[in-house]
Amino acid sequence: MSDTCGSKVIEFYQDSVVLITGASGFLGKVLLEKLLRCLEARKIYVLIRRKRDYSAQMRLEQILKSMLFDRVRSETKAAKGLFDKIEAVEVNFERDDLGLEPALRDRLRQEVEVAFNLLASVNFNEALDQALETNVECTRRVLNLLSGARRIKSVIHVSTFYSNCNRTLIEEKIYDDIGFGGYDNIKSTFAKLQDDHKQFLSPVVLGTFPNSYTFSKKCAEVVVRDKFGHLPVGIFRPPIVTSSYREPVPGWVDNFNGPSGMVVPLSQGLYSAALLDPKKKPFIVPVDFCVNALLVCAYDVSKSSVTKSIPVYNYTDDCNLWTWDQVINGFFSGLGPIRKLVAKYFTGTITVNPVRYAICKRIMMFQAFCLDLIRTFSGKEKM
Repeated sequence: MSDTCGSKVIEFYQDSVVLITGASGFLGKVLLEKLLRCLEARKIYVLIRRKRDYSAQMRLEQILKSMLFDRVRSETKAAKGLFDKIEAVEVNFERDDLGLEPALRDRLRQEVEVAFNLLASVNFNEALDQALETNVECTRRVLNLLSGARRIKSVIHVSTFYSNCNRTLIEEKIYDDIGFGGYDNIKSTFAKLQDDHKQFLSPVVLGTFPNSYTFSKKCAEVVVRDKFGHLPVGIFRPPIVTSSYREPVPGWVDNFNGPSGMVVPLSQGLYSAALLDPKKKPFIVPVDFCVNALLVCAYDVSKSSVTKSIPVYNYTDDCNLWTWDQVINGFFSGLGPIRKLVAKYFTGTITVNPVRYAICKRIMMFQAFCLDLIRTFSGKEKM
């Protein structure tokens, strides 16, 4: 990105009012940190649901106490003033009105200028109806709120690079070949079914999609296009997002999704396996690169003229063409000689055989059971 373009992006966010959903997630936390540390937004509304006994404000405070925000605290003299810009908004995403009081709802619609919808369930094994509820219906409710925003300049809905993974060529456009009469028909059909019938029908609806996550994200893109084309909205499709490269600290990650779920156990001398083709190219990006792209896309949407098609951004790079085999060997190279030998030949299994992987999963489950047992005997909570 040129210096001129970079300065325009900074100017775009200066003194702006930003709304974020999904700020408690991996990508959302890094986005919030970047906005605080580098961009002079006037206000940041964070929509968070209550979780058990933790209110939205308590959850926000937990997020801000993490090491991810240490750089904001150490490098910025007015760090407290920056944190005061953030306002936690407690919401119930299961309600059409998000559970917002009318006065607060009107304030959000009066003030918000830029919005990032990162809310999603990334559970690949989730029941289809629940995945559709979280990834499609919750998105619809958030965008309904933003439809009344008077000063809105840009809305970015974060999808996934794999929302159309059943295709060999994925262009920067929305594909509406959902089947079964479209999303609305699937939704109304599932609403009438009992759980066992839903479970029976789900594989038929998914078809060639590998899981409910990718299918639900595809449906969400279509809903964004069909219901919210009047908004200045764009769709951002990130690939596999992994630990940070530089910002705010190198190597930061807070979950075991994607590659982390495999390499962390191996780095500790534990057994780990993955069902994948080592010759395939997965497209992996550091989370800080992804956030930078996300911020630029929001600026780009604000500058786009009103057209019939919603801008779609496939975030990938022709230079990022590593295969799984290269990624894994790169990880092995960072281990000490003994652990590298153990991980490469004993504790790490890569296979394209589903039967072999099923056996490997049993081994991992037994390993997890033993670790939980050890923690229980030592007076610690299970993982």
